[in-house]
Amino acid sequence: MKKTIRFGAAGVAMFAALGMSSAAHADTATADATAEVLDALVLTADTTLDFGAMVVSGSGAVTLGSDGTLDCSAVDIVCSGTTSVASFSVEGTANKAMTINLPASSVELRHSTYTPLTAAETSIILDSFTSSENGGTGPEVTLDGAGDATFDVGGTITLDGTEVSGIYDGTFTVSVEYS
Repeated sequence: MKKTIRFGAAGVAMFAALGMSSAAHADTATADATAEVLDALVLTADTTLDFGAMVVSGSGAVTLGSDGTLDCSAVDIVCSGTTSVASFSVEGTANKAMTINLPASSVELRHSTYTPLTAAETSIILDSFTSSENGGTGPEVTLDGAGDATFDVGGTITLDGTEVSGIYDGTFTVSVEYS
């Protein structure tokens, strides 16, 4: 009986030692953590989007491309005068990519005599915005080594032929963000 107790006690001691050995194999590891702080992007509108002057005797569209190309091919619209694309400059962190966000919806340009009752003849729709940096590859641009970039914006105005003569103006919002 003494041998049975000894073997039993030895078995319990060996089992306990094996159970404790798994805790002895625990391990730890460390991981690195980083954060990059970027300069705030500063976007400045440098020039106004200007479609020039036009004589309108019917409906049509006039497009000013972001490269400055004017398409005034509507039969009932004759364009003249100086045009200009909207030019923007950006400052931020050197060599970082950013995305240009153009308006997704149309903007209304209004004559100084605009009222809701005369909206048809005192407003022009501006839409189809394009950027010199968003061609067919997407609206991303990389800031240069000094942290600067420039881009131009164009668009399309749609006329219905009932517009009164005078200046039509409005605003549109462009934003930039790091990619």
